[in-house]
Amino acid sequence: MTTEKLRKIFRISFFIAVFASAVVFVSSCQPAAVDDGGGKDDDTLKMETVEAMIVANRDYYPVASGIFKDAKKTIRGIMYDMKFYPGDDNDVMKLIDELVIAEARGVDVRIVLEQSDWNEDVTADNFETGAYLENYGIDVRYDPLTVTTHCKTFIIDTLLVLVGSTNWSYSAVSSNNEANVLIEGREIAESFDSYFQTLWNNSYDR
Repeated sequence: MTTEKLRKIFRISFFIAVFASAVVFVSSCQPAAVDDGGGKDDDTLKMETVEAMIVANRDYYPVASGIFKDAKKTIRGIMYDMKFYPGDDNDVMKLIDELVIAEARGVDVRIVLEQSDWNEDVTADNFETGAYLENYGIDVRYDPLTVTTHCKTFIIDTLLVLVGSTNWSYSAVSSNNEANVLIEGREIAESFDSYFQTLWNNSYDR
């Protein structure tokens, strides 16, 4: 499914406030609010109009798969839990392989994953998936043990942002109630890219 087809499903306006490392979404017919970069003590926001669509429940897989297939230059991902299901052809494994395929065709794919000092299962999931991705040339880093990275975010070509509640697990993608938003807007995507880069710079190879 291409992004153009996705746009035709439905469009909504969102009020999006970006505060340093926190992003708050409030449904409204307002433009997006973006930190103007005036310094960490400056809470002045400027407004940007973006296009956005809700991505809920079973819509997540086709939307994520579509934007990965359409990626031309970069995919930046941050994920709390990215499970690996060897020998299973479920939607999570298909998404993981979409990242591999994108890297193989020349897209620069970088992923930050959670490394937990209290949830060994999440760490084990991410180490297994990370090793698989690295085997195909994808750069993967893990956050510090003392920090919980709870984001579920992908930035595509510094233009599209998919952000919300969906982890990459079978239950999240296939059966849970989950809510996400796909945003199109150059400036808001640049802000997310900057946020990604901060996490990337403070994360580590395994």
